[in-house]
Amino acid sequence: MRERRWIQKGCRIFFAIALLICVGGIPAYAEEPVPDAGEITGRVLFISSYSYAWETVPEQIRGIKEALGAGVQLDYQFMDTKNVETAESEQLFYQTLTYYLKMVPAYDVVIVGDDAAFQFAMTYRDELFAQTPVVFEGVNNGELAKKAAADPLVTGVVETLSYENTITLAKKLYPDARQVVGILDDTVTGEGERKEFQYYDTVFPELDFVEIDASKLSQEELKRQVAALGEESILVYIMCSRDGDGNVYAAAEAIQMLSDVAQIPMFSIVSHGMGKGFLGGEIVSQEQMGKRAGEMAVQILEGTDCAGISIVMEPPKVYCFDENVMRRFGISASKLPGDAVIINHRETFWEKNRDTIRATLVIAAVALAMVAWLAVDNMRRRKMNEVITRANEKLSYSAHYDVLTHLKNRSVFMEDIRQRIVSGEEFTVFMYDLDNFKRVNDTYGHNTGDEVLREVALRSLAVEDGHFTPYRLAGDEFVALIDCGDYRVIERYASGLMERLQKPCRMGEEDETLGVSLGIAVWPEHGADATELLAAADAAMYTVKKNGKNGYAFYTAIRKKSQKSWFMRSKRFRKYVIIWIFRSSMHRTAFLREWVAVLPNRN
Repeated sequence: MRERRWIQKGCRIFFAIALLICVGGIPAYAEEPVPDAGEITGRVLFISSYSYAWETVPEQIRGIKEALGAGVQLDYQFMDTKNVETAESEQLFYQTLTYYLKMVPAYDVVIVGDDAAFQFAMTYRDELFAQTPVVFEGVNNGELAKKAAADPLVTGVVETLSYENTITLAKKLYPDARQVVGILDDTVTGEGERKEFQYYDTVFPELDFVEIDASKLSQEELKRQVAALGEESILVYIMCSRDGDGNVYAAAEAIQMLSDVAQIPMFSIVSHGMGKGFLGGEIVSQEQMGKRAGEMAVQILEGTDCAGISIVMEPPKVYCFDENVMRRFGISASKLPGDAVIINHRETFWEKNRDTIRATLVIAAVALAMVAWLAVDNMRRRKMNEVITRANEKLSYSAHYDVLTHLKNRSVFMEDIRQRIVSGEEFTVFMYDLDNFKRVNDTYGHNTGDEVLREVALRSLAVEDGHFTPYRLAGDEFVALIDCGDYRVIERYASGLMERLQKPCRMGEEDETLGVSLGIAVWPEHGADATELLAAADAAMYTVKKNGKNGYAFYTAIRKKSQKSWFMRSKRFRKYVIIWIFRSSMHRTAFLREWVAVLPNRN
């Protein structure tokens, strides 16, 4: 008898499991390993209106699990109303759930997802979990949710869909639109959304709100009506789970079918189906809605009275758009809200290589900064070198040229004389200065005196022909070298120079004639070295000044007046005199010896 009872009990369990599989319910479904019994801080049952394969369900579960954390055991039950929605299926699910709840420990919180599960829970609440707090989420029937929340053990999140913001955005994109066309069906969720959709007819009185009820149309007729819509319409997808032919559609399947034939973009107010053909809109996040319901469950587990947790009438929403659909209909991202999420975004070259480009730009900036610094440093060094070069050139120039007149100076003059002496070719030295130059400085000032000296230098340079080279010694004293020792040529240079220098010169506001005294010395006749030549030319110049100024003279004239004294001072002359005296004495000695020798013979 005992064995028979165990066999019968096993058969009943097997039959129950088989029944659950047939209606789509799978008890205690968990994506993650169940925590150890010692770690469990609470038990939560999630009852979904749909199957796990329905697009919104995984998102809802993901949000619930995130909120509950690892310490709470989460189990699942699925009604699968998208595929089977009959009174019989509801009773079978009720029987299965009743048996299941008797076989497992009691749950601390029950979470129900979407309208079918919510209505089921409210209908069978007293029989299944009279004293268990119920948290709903994804419920579209706001009025029913508010009534249920009057129960101190019921709270949750209403799925209030935002048609207003989505339609407002659609009007900006298509200003010629005259109607809003909503695609929906006659499911429980669809009927709830129908009321919400019809309400906005009063919000947008300038637009006509038209319904396409998929449940009353064949697939071909549904596609034909959608394909016939032009830019005078704003197309909003709400719900399309089945058509009039009895075809049942998954959300992705229906969206893909309708988007393929639509000539205008389909706007959406729900997250499921994004990326399947929707343009987008202000959508409700199923994951965030599940997370909010999970947070409410955690509050209850932590001891918060369910009656103190208010229902949420506005679930989390976000603008979301599909870039593939945007490109298809030529919709620019600039026309969309700035905080919108763009899916299927094709990364640009910049976006793909942002980090590499930024690193490259940083390296390039550093390199450029280094190059700039090196360039600046090089420029600074170059300027410094230029300053040093100019200073050296200035020093070199000052060492060889007179700063005032820009003529070669005394040191260059002396060196040029030495080079010419080494060459052995004849040359002549001119030495000249201005007569009464002190009167010019005293009368007109030193600035005028400097201008006169510069004018003398310019006039001297005008004589230069490759054989005549002028120099400034000091003050108003100038010298010149002529590569010639011919007196006739020298006199032509002297006359030409005197003629140029004696021309009137501007002094103050008047033109005055310059008086010039010029002395001439020729190498080697008038001196063996530079010092002797310069002294000879200076002596000749002062002879001119002594004789009335404003003329020229050779050193030779001075030499003829003192020829005797010059010969007496000559070392060569003294040598000749000594030789003559010696030779004369030798002749007289030889004569006396010959006279004495012949003297006896005379006797």
